[in-house]
Amino acid sequence: MHTYKNIFFKYLLVFVLLTSSCTNIGEDPLVLRVGAEPSAKMRNDNGIEHYKAGRNFDALLQFNQANMADPTSGEIHFNLGLALWKENKKEKAAKHFKQARKLAKGNPSILESPFINKVLKDD
Repeated sequence: MHTYKNIFFKYLLVFVLLTSSCTNIGEDPLVLRVGAEPSAKMRNDNGIEHYKAGRNFDALLQFNQANMADPTSGEIHFNLGLALWKENKKEKAAKHFKQARKLAKGNPSILESPFINKVLKDD
C-alpha cells in the first residue's frame, strides 16, 4: 500500500514541478513611467491587476489596448511578452521582449531582466 502512495506522490510532485515551471516567470508586469499617456496607463494598470489575479486573457486584452494607445512604451511590450509567454505563445512573446529592449529608455527592469535575457540569449 505504501508503495502505491509513494509512487502517486512522486508523480504528483513531478507534474506540479513541470506545470509550474512552464508559467512561473518570476517577474511581474511593469507600471508605466510618470507622465505616460493616460489611456495607456489606465489600460496597463488594469492589465497588471488581471495578470496578478491569474486572468491572463483579460490581461492580454488590456495590455494590447495599452499598446494601441502608446506603442512606444517598453514597459507595455514587456508586459505583453509576459502575458503571451504564459499563453505559450513564445515567438510572439520574444518579439515583444525584443521591442521592450529597444524602447526601454534605460529602464533596468527591462534591460537587466533575467527572464528576458534567458529568452533572448541568442539575440
